[in-house]
Amino acid sequence: MTTGDVRSPIEPISVRIPDASRMTGLGRSTIYELIASGDIEAAKVGRATVIMVDSIRRFLTANRMQRRPRGTTASETSQEAN
Repeated sequence: MTTGDVRSPIEPISVRIPDASRMTGLGRSTIYELIASGDIEAAKVGRATVIMVDSIRRFLTANRMQRRPRGTTASETSQEAN
């Protein structure tokens, strides 16, 4: 690499179970349950199970909780939406 050659880090397309657990804060068992239910995509490569990073992102985005303004309750927020 030359001094002017700056490369961006390579972002992985898949990670193994322990890495997925660290990335998400979810336990290994939960990761396996999400794979079994089809909520996140995984592949077997030899004996290793790898999880597709974009499927983790899609799952977490789809399950993102909406933030409520301070001082309001969930029932107040749902009544305002109606």
